[in-house]
Amino acid sequence: MNVSQALSVIFFFIVSLISFSVWAFAAPLFPNEPAMYAGCAIVFLGLGGMALLPACGLSGKAALQFCLSFAVAYLAYAFIWSITWFSIPTTFGEVLGSSTGSVAFSAILLRWNRLKISLLVATSVLFLFHTIGYYLGGFAYQAIQGRGPLGFELNLSAESIRLLARLSWGAGYGLGVGLGISKILYLSHQSLAKPSTQI
Repeated sequence: MNVSQALSVIFFFIVSLISFSVWAFAAPLFPNEPAMYAGCAIVFLGLGGMALLPACGLSGKAALQFCLSFAVAYLAYAFIWSITWFSIPTTFGEVLGSSTGSVAFSAILLRWNRLKISLLVATSVLFLFHTIGYYLGGFAYQAIQGRGPLGFELNLSAESIRLLARLSWGAGYGLGVGLGISKILYLSHQSLAKPSTQI
């Protein structure tokens, strides 16, 4: 991982913490769960693309176009994931939503930005890192609250534990998705950098 990739992962991690802060600190302000999810997604739509600019190496009009493409791609992913989750609120629903959402996200990002990487590879990379980050965050969420096989007790108030647990899920998710998208951008750049073998 080079410096540009590392910066994007760090920035996306921060954006994810901001997004999950909506759940941690402002959930009671929303009338229902879908509205709260939408509030979290808006943070990614507005800031996610900017966080990834170091990894894509763009500036000016091209950077603006990338941020717009990310917003559209993430909107498609979030819509598919949410519809799937609310229809099938189980682990199967989570996996189905993240896999189909990853296909939609990758297809839009690749086509819009003409990235030199196959849809299969991009989707596989994103789904892998998304899954690792999402479930590591979920395990941390449970453990911090003293649940599950890795659960432990913290000498904090119940409210502090709740906030820390929700933010920990955002940390895992942000690292996973940030690494996945940065890896897609890296693979595309590597493809462009390879000398052509065609005659």
